[in-house]
Amino acid sequence: MGRSSDPPHFYVYQCLFRDLGVCLPFTQFECDFLNFINSAPCQLHPNSWGFLRAFQVLCSTLGIEVSLPIFLHFYQLKMGVPPHGLMSLNGSKAGSLFSLYSQSYKNFKQEFFRVALVDVIPLEDGAFYFGGLPRFLFYWRPVSARFHGVGELKLTASESAAIENLEALPRPLDFKLVLSLANSAYKERGLESEYPVFLKLLGFVKAYFADVFDFLCLQASWVGTNGVS
Repeated sequence: MGRSSDPPHFYVYQCLFRDLGVCLPFTQFECDFLNFINSAPCQLHPNSWGFLRAFQVLCSTLGIEVSLPIFLHFYQLKMGVPPHGLMSLNGSKAGSLFSLYSQSYKNFKQEFFRVALVDVIPLEDGAFYFGGLPRFLFYWRPVSARFHGVGELKLTASESAAIENLEALPRPLDFKLVLSLANSAYKERGLESEYPVFLKLLGFVKAYFADVFDFLCLQASWVGTNGVS
C-alpha cells in the first residue's frame, strides 16, 4: 500500500461494497470522517465502516441531518497496533447506536482492490477532489487522530436535540435491520404514521416515520427476548 503519484490511487476492502452497501464516490459524511481521523479508507475496520453506513441510513430514514458531531457523540476511536493495525470504532460513554455487522470479520484483508484515478484532473474532478485537493487521504497514514466522543466540537441546537432523541432509541439497534431500510418499500409509500406513542417520544420526527421506529423497537424487543445476537 505504498505511496504513488502515477496515477493517484487508494485501496478499499471488497466487503465494504458487498456487505455494507458502501458506494464510490464516498459520501460527504464519509469523506468528512476520514479527514477527521486523518486516515485512508483501508485503515478503518469494516465493522466501523458499517457504523458509518448505518448512521447515514438511519438519519435519512428519520429525516435527521447526517452530522459528524452527532455521530461522534456515540463513538470513540480505538487505535490499531502500529505500524499497520486497523482502527475501529467503539461505543462512547453515551453508548453505541448499532450492533456489529459481524462479531468475527474474517479474511477481509485478502479481499481488496485498488482504485486508480486514471486521467482524472484534480482541478476539474468533484468526486475525489475538492479545489484540486483530495477529499480524503488516499494513502496509509502512520499516525491518525484519536477521539473520544464529540470532544470539543460545538453542537448546534438541532444537533443537541437529535442526540437527545437518538439516545431514547432501544440501543444498540440491529445493524442489518437498519441497513435493510436503505431500500425499504416504506420510503416508497411515504411511511404513513401508525404509531403515535413513539412519535410523542421523538416529537421532532415527522409523523410518517413513526412506523419505522416502532418496527425497530419491536425487533429489538424480540431479539432481546429470544436471546438472538
